[in-house]
Amino acid sequence: MAITRRCALSSITVAFATLACIATGRSPRGAAHRADGTDETQAFLAAVRAGDELEVRRLLALRPSLAAARDANGLSALLTAHLAGHPEIATLLRSQGLELDLAECVFEEDWPRLKELAARDPQAPQALHPIGGNLLYAGALAGSGELWRLRSLGCDPDAAPRGGSGFTPARAAMEQRTLPGAVIAATDLLSDGGNPNAPQRGGDSVLHGAVRRRSERLVRLVVRKGADVAARDDAGRTAEALARELGWAEGAALLAGHAQLPRDHRASRFLLDANREPVKRPDLSDVPQSLQNQVTGSSHANLEKLRALVEQDRRLIFSISTDAELAIEASAHVGNRDLMRFHLDRGAPCSLPTAVSLGDTAMVRHLLDLDPRLVHERGAHDFALLHYAAIGGGGVELAALLHERGATLDQETQGLTTLHWSVRRDLPDLTAWLIAKGADLEAVSFKWDRRGQTALQVALADKAERQVKLLRNAGARG
Repeated sequence: MAITRRCALSSITVAFATLACIATGRSPRGAAHRADGTDETQAFLAAVRAGDELEVRRLLALRPSLAAARDANGLSALLTAHLAGHPEIATLLRSQGLELDLAECVFEEDWPRLKELAARDPQAPQALHPIGGNLLYAGALAGSGELWRLRSLGCDPDAAPRGGSGFTPARAAMEQRTLPGAVIAATDLLSDGGNPNAPQRGGDSVLHGAVRRRSERLVRLVVRKGADVAARDDAGRTAEALARELGWAEGAALLAGHAQLPRDHRASRFLLDANREPVKRPDLSDVPQSLQNQVTGSSHANLEKLRALVEQDRRLIFSISTDAELAIEASAHVGNRDLMRFHLDRGAPCSLPTAVSLGDTAMVRHLLDLDPRLVHERGAHDFALLHYAAIGGGGVELAALLHERGATLDQETQGLTTLHWSVRRDLPDLTAWLIAKGADLEAVSFKWDRRGQTALQVALADKAERQVKLLRNAGARG
């Protein structure tokens, strides 16, 4: 009988795995059961969970279909590998030709497959998945930087489907394996429509989760986003009391002094138009969300498409995406002045972040005079106000004005500071000013690289020689 290439390779793999077991003192296991009677699927999932690549390969060689194994709750081997922090096992399993489900698509970042599956069943992204929540919950556990894709499919950022973990996506973000992943997901969720005070199982709030994580960075973020620091869990503990119970003195002290922690302030978002007249928002309840998403999406860079959409209905200027992003805010956070002016000419609000990005110093002064607290305002996606001085190219004059009014140099989002932006935009005068004012040279951003980048590393990656020279002369390491 002819022997296929696949069978031959499988036999070789099993032989090597068996020899390895003998060499390491382990007993090779049979195809059906372990000596202790554990079912083969359970043994396989245990090996995946432990990151035992040799054992995973051995069992796959015996029964390739194990790659698609799921536990009693329906959680797949692939997701088990990701959740346990074993990407090499996940890669091995994916190589077996798996047909991914929705949550697996998120962890594998297979967006075309995700879109295809969602088109087949539009309700599936919002439904309970064996991972413990809806698809956005899965994205939080993945620490994904692409959560906008999931919101665009209709995922509720505050949903905790019955029968799941009882946690919302923002609370799930506190469980993400890595701190950068947790910061990325939590910042995204709480900045783009998520409620830090949404009900959680056992009253274990997002802030309680940040305390359990023992992360000052996450505590500061959740408080800044409006968490109720007096909220108690079902055991009657505030987040501060929980920190004390866990022996986390630094966290308890931080929460005891929470009144000194900054809170976001977005009061100018719908305040005035470019003529300093009160903004009158039209009713868009009859406008499909998909159309509003198109307007907001085109507001980032496609003036021609934006013009065509708005010509059909002037109200669309006030479109808000599923990321809670107003159309003009999309233009502002990419620094596109032509698009900003298009919106403003048609009555869109001129918020403080927009005015800074546009370089409209007079409007910036006017808004800050109306309400000095606006200096703590955040734009779309949690971008700090001072960032817009770099994003829009406004440079030193606007940065100095904001700093004079109380904007701190190292306001960040996902670790991204104005210095990072100045380097990315290659604004040497602004970089020099920030350095002279004492900006943190070693602040680490996860915005453009999940491994983390200092401003100098951004400059080196961009081959921005002037920026590299400025930063190294100032003592930046790396």
